[in-house]
Order: sequence, then C-alpha cells, then structure tokens
Amino acid sequence: MSSSRMSRRTFLGAAGAAGAATALPLVPGFSGLLSPASAADAQTNLSKMVDMRFGMFNHFSLGTFTNEEWAEPNQSPTRFAPPSVNCAQWADAAAAAKMSYGILTTRHHDGFALWPSAHGTQNVANSSYKHDVVQAYCDAFRAKGLKVGFYYSVWDRTFGVEAWESRHKVSGLQITDAIQPSHMTFLLGQIRELLTNYGTIDMFMTDGYAWQMGQQAVSYQQIRSLVKELQPDCVMLDIGGLSEPFLSDAIFFEEPLGVTAPAGNTYAGMQGQTISNGWFWHPSTPTEGLMSKSAILAHLADLEPKYTSFILNCPPNRNGLLDTNIVNRLAEVGAAWSPNASRPPLPTQPLRAEHPVTPVNAYATGFHTGEGPLNAIDGLSDVRYETCWSTWGLPAPLPQSITIDLGGVWSNVSTLEYLPKQWSRNDSTDGDITSYTILTSTDGVSFTQVATGTWTGGNRKPKLAEWPNRNVGFVRIQANAATGGYANVSGVRIGGRSLKPALVSTTLPGDGTVYRLVNRNSGQVADVINRLTADNTKIQQWPWLGQTNQKWTFIKTGDGYYKIKGVGSGKLLEIGGLSREDGGLAGIWGDANAPQQHWAVTPTGDGHFLLINRFSGLALAVDEASTANAAAVEQQPYAGRTEQQWLITPS
Repeated sequence: MSSSRMSRRTFLGAAGAAGAATALPLVPGFSGLLSPASAADAQTNLSKMVDMRFGMFNHFSLGTFTNEEWAEPNQSPTRFAPPSVNCAQWADAAAAAKMSYGILTTRHHDGFALWPSAHGTQNVANSSYKHDVVQAYCDAFRAKGLKVGFYYSVWDRTFGVEAWESRHKVSGLQITDAIQPSHMTFLLGQIRELLTNYGTIDMFMTDGYAWQMGQQAVSYQQIRSLVKELQPDCVMLDIGGLSEPFLSDAIFFEEPLGVTAPAGNTYAGMQGQTISNGWFWHPSTPTEGLMSKSAILAHLADLEPKYTSFILNCPPNRNGLLDTNIVNRLAEVGAAWSPNASRPPLPTQPLRAEHPVTPVNAYATGFHTGEGPLNAIDGLSDVRYETCWSTWGLPAPLPQSITIDLGGVWSNVSTLEYLPKQWSRNDSTDGDITSYTILTSTDGVSFTQVATGTWTGGNRKPKLAEWPNRNVGFVRIQANAATGGYANVSGVRIGGRSLKPALVSTTLPGDGTVYRLVNRNSGQVADVINRLTADNTKIQQWPWLGQTNQKWTFIKTGDGYYKIKGVGSGKLLEIGGLSREDGGLAGIWGDANAPQQHWAVTPTGDGHFLLINRFSGLALAVDEASTANAAAVEQQPYAGRTEQQWLITPS
C-alpha cells in the first residue's frame, strides 16, 4: 500500500488529546456504569448524530512525535512526550467553528492508548506524559457544550491484534498472523474501560477492523453487544469503504479514499476529511496551506442536505496544541457558517439486525472457483475490495443456496441483511438476488421456510428479510433468480431486530462423549499415527480398531467452535506449521488455545459434518480422496466433496 494510502487511512484515527490533564493512577479502577436507562430507538440516535452536522477529529498519538501517519509498532511509549496537553484550546477552536462534537483517536494502529489502560503497557501511564488524555478531552469538550465520541483501532500492531492479508504492505505483518482468543479479552477489556469510565459517549468509531481482519475474525457480535450494553444510545461507525449502511449503525464516508456521500443520500452518515496534509501533525503543518475556508464551507453546504455530518480532522502538535493557522481557519469558518435549521428531519432509516450473531461457517450447493461460501460471512470490506460468494459460471448457476452456521442455536433470531456486490458493478448483470427463499433450522438437518419474496436488483443497496422471532442455528438462503442469471453475495448479517438473541444449545454437547471421526469417502477413521503422543505427530486414516488413538472428544471454546481432543494422547487436533495452504497436514499438539486448534463443526444435513479450521478456513479432508490405509489427513479448500465430510459417531 502506498504511503499516501496509509496517510489517508490514518485519518480515521484522529481525536486524541485532552486539555488541562490531571495526574492519573497507573491502574485505574472502573467507575460505576451509567445510570440504567432504556435505549432510545435507532432512528432517534441516528437523527441526533446527523443533526450535529459539523465536528472535529483529533489525531494525536505516537505518530505526532515520530512524524509518521502509521507509527511503527513496538516503539517505546516514552516517545509520547508533550510538555502539556491543552484540550480546552481544541474545544475552544471547535466551538468557534460552530462544531457540535469531537472524536478522539483513543488508540491508533500502533496500539498506543491515550488513557492508562489496565490492558497492556502501550499507554500514557508508561509514557513521558503520565496524564489521562481521554479524560481531559471529555472534560474540555463537554465544558464547551460539545458531544464526545471515541475512535478506536481494533488493529493493534504492537500487541499483535492483526490477521494476515496481502493488500496492505506494512512491516511486521506475517502470513501466520491471526486473531487469538487472548486478543478478544484485550480488546473487550479496553473497550469496557473507554465506555465505562468517561461518561456518555455519543459515537464509537472502529478502524482497522472490517478492512484489516474482517468482522468475523474479531466477532462483531461481541464488540457490538458490549458497546450497546455499556452505552445503549451510542452510534457505532466502522471504517470499511462502504457507502451503504451495513458495517455498523451509520456510514462513514472516507473522503480521502474517494468514498463520499452520493447525491440524494438519505442514510445517516459522517464524512471525514483532514484540514492539513496528513491525519497526524507533521513539522510542515504550521506553515502549509490548509483546506481553505471556502472548501470547508462548500463541504458543509454539500453534506447538510445529504444527512451527513462533516468531521474535519485537526491534528494537535507536539506541544499539545492546535497550530495557530488551524485555529484561525476554524474561526473564519465559524464566522461564515450556520446550520440550516430548515432541513427536514432524517428520513426513516432501514430496518437492521440490531443484535447480530457472528457465524462460524457456511457451505453452499455450488460456487465459482475462488468465491466460496465463507466469503459471504467474513465481514471483510475495503475501498474497491470485497469478497463474495458467487455462482457465476456454474453449469446451473440458479437456483443455488448457501447455508450459514451460527455456531449454536440462538433464540430471538428474526432478521437477515443481504449486501449485494459493491464494487466494479454493472447494475444489470451483477448477480443481485431478486427472488429468495429463507429457511432456518435448529439441527442443520430439518429446515423450515420462514420467508420468501423478491428484492429489487440492479443496485448495491442492502436488502432485508424478516420473520417472527424463533430459535435458529442455521440459515439457508436460496437464490431463485438474480440479475445476470447468477447469485452474488458480498455480505450477510443475521440476528434479532427487536430482541437480543441468547445461546440455547450447541451442535455437539461438549460433555466428554467419546467419538470416532469416519471419513465419508473412505469409511476409515482419523487415527494418530502409531499411537504416538508427541507434539506434531501426524494424523492418518486407518480402519477402525477401537483404539484410543482413534477416539476423540469435543470441547466447546465458548464462541461457537470446538477443540477436538485425542483420547489416547490428550492433545488437540490441529493443522501444523500455522499453514494456510491446501495440503497442510493435520497433527496433534498440546492445548495452546490457538485458532489452528479450533474447528467449526457444521452438519451437512445428511448425517455428516464439515470440520473447518478456524485459522485457515479450510476443510479437514483425506489427501487425494484416497481410500488406502495410512493416507494423510490434511486441509483443503471446501469443495463439498465426500473426502471433506465426516461422520461423528459415539464410540
């Protein structure tokens, strides 16, 4: 990725410092939660956001002091060394511009936190400025009557919260990188601190999420559930390049990457741009030409009728102040602009799956090579980039179906959102599903039709299907007709709209029952070679002998996946060598609570199961569909073949 792309992306992380900061305890205690209150409806919260019209983004972090848009990971936190931080000056400048809110980059991609987090060491408590910048920011902006929002990068290049992807060429990213269970503890712990200790937070913006790792790898269900538990009326935004409402509550239009609110937009949105040449402060910022007053006013005039708030990034300098040229420009804007009080209220917003469930797996009746069913649930989204499940080019491209495994049976599931193809579109032939049937199941075997109907094709707008609340473990979307004669699904979101789903049961009990794994193609079982117990011993297929090296138990991970434990070895089935490759060999290893040891266990509907590795997304299979003794057990891209299906039978 070019440095200019990185620079523009960094913008999303602005909003950081605090004014008149007070000394902080090194390990803060949580304050009590906000007074319990029922959340306002989504329409009300989105209306409040767009009515704020104009806000300030503040990028302030290690990059301020290292002259980097994306600060390199693993730098000493002592490099964050402002002599003071005057957030009151930032708030004064925002008020002078007639802004209504500020959003602070509480943590950018390098992982440095502007508050004294109890999670990790990359934070102000270990910096050269031992003050809680987040608290100072909140105090200063609220003192001027301004609302407060937080930007938080899910991607943390120092702690290692990152997943391999080849699009963004940055130092330290390796093909073996994946989200670990400990990362979720870390992320949720930091988010809990931010949304518990600093009063009402009106907006929570995530970055380095949909476009870096996808909203499945880091469970959107868990992130959203926590945010809404702690701050029910907080509007969530995620930076993922879309101009349609799918990734979160409201759209973030990332102007420097060419994503802007379209003419006639009626979706609640926020569009970001930077006043200077970079999201973070650079030595040239005090003397460079800024975004002109006329350009800022033109943005406000353009975005106001589009129900899109304009957030202007204003980076503080190394002294914790906005440069004089920025302060003066904002004052000029405030003297010339006032909000248009005659704008009609925000139009009614689309219904959404307000309480989504993050799937663990998907399979399909067919798909175009390289566009398999997991693409529909990975939650990946970036500018000019997407992954899709597609039936293009199949001998019989329609009807076809995709079945989505929710990792357990959940109550109160009622809503499905379907995102058509978003980029490089030809509206008349892009595979937009126009006739659908939705079926659900609790066991993955017996399915009941819950909805059928038509969607308007020829556009990228998300589509919705609803049915009465019910217990659901599996959702099948049958595409009956589509533009171009084939189906294309960029994304799917499933959950509850009015009520929050709760886990009712799981596919397997995980109660210590002993099973054998019988390959459907060969009839032979998964066998630890020679009854060995050493780490990295490989798995083969072998005729059933009733031995302990052929017996396995399933242990629930707690988030929809399973560990598969050998009875004889006491060790876990995994794909060795952190392999993502077709042909990566299965073996055993001690429990490391690692994603290569976690498996989605999905019934195919006829008594067999797919075992999909969480790390690689590939299916457990027998090499070359062999029926011979001692053939290797490996991973392969899912293709629906019998050598990739297993009978899980008590033994």
